[in-house]
Amino acid sequence: MVAMAKDKKQTKSETLAVRLDARTRFALELMARHRGQPLTTAVERAIMAAANAEQLPHGKSAVNWSFFWDVSEGVRALRIAEFPEMFPTFEESRRLAFAVEHWPFFYSSPKRETCLNHYIDIIWPRIDEFVQFHEDMKSKDFFAAGKAMQDAIRHAKLLPPDWPHKDSALKQALEKLKPQTSSE
Repeated sequence: MVAMAKDKKQTKSETLAVRLDARTRFALELMARHRGQPLTTAVERAIMAAANAEQLPHGKSAVNWSFFWDVSEGVRALRIAEFPEMFPTFEESRRLAFAVEHWPFFYSSPKRETCLNHYIDIIWPRIDEFVQFHEDMKSKDFFAAGKAMQDAIRHAKLLPPDWPHKDSALKQALEKLKPQTSSE
């Protein structure tokens, strides 16, 4: 039996330095004092209220920051890159194109509705390496980057997805290119 350490409540926080003019600082301090909150709490809640109100068109509805939020950095990055309104950089677009092409490692289906955090968390720290490997190898072995990601996933003691995936348009195209054997 493995003994587990007691789970202490730990939160990670980030430091943000902000320059405020005297009037804004006074307003913030007054608001915090009136609410009986520390300055940090007042700032955090004001930011969350503003972020909740910010809406981005998405199909027939709209989304806010919570649509993009995930504990996985890779999932957040992929979701942001999908929105032209978020002005994705070339590198973000390149990573997204790679993920779409290699969807079984990132999504539960080609429709990309559900991210596969367990794979993404393994792949994402090395995403640029895998993207570059794909660029370097695709003319020799189009599926080499997928094989490398399978190895990384196996190294993490998980079962990787089939690659190339049986439903992959790439695999189907390659099957059509294979010489047909006749049974004449």
